[in-house]
Amino acid sequence: MTGTEFLKDLEQNSFTRLAPGKYGVGVFAIRKIPKGTNPFKGTLKFAFHKLKVEKVRSNPELTEGVKQLVKDMCPEVDGYYYVPSYSINEIGIGYYLNHSSTPNMDEANGGEDFIANRDIEIGEELFSDYGTYSELNLD
Repeated sequence: MTGTEFLKDLEQNSFTRLAPGKYGVGVFAIRKIPKGTNPFKGTLKFAFHKLKVEKVRSNPELTEGVKQLVKDMCPEVDGYYYVPSYSINEIGIGYYLNHSSTPNMDEANGGEDFIANRDIEIGEELFSDYGTYSELNLD
């Protein structure tokens, strides 16, 4: 992809950026997202693997920074972290959607895709309802 093609792709296909949000890092619209749009189209799909929390916490070969990164980035459920099946450095921006019981994004395909359930304005934070594609009970 040339520089010109890269910029054209950004203008046509990029809808969001990361920024400080209500719950830490959040996903925000950088342009209007029409209802029915998947603003993360074309991003990598990934599966999760279960990793025992204790295996991370008690591992003397891991620095405290790495342990904190896993804690910050990987959902913890019933004594397991759910870690991506590839490098944590490859996580797509959609991973950073925060939870709301009144989301502006609906999940599709078991949480692999997200679709705007209404028009979303520039600067607005995007939210999903984790309970629609996760076993976590957040409300």
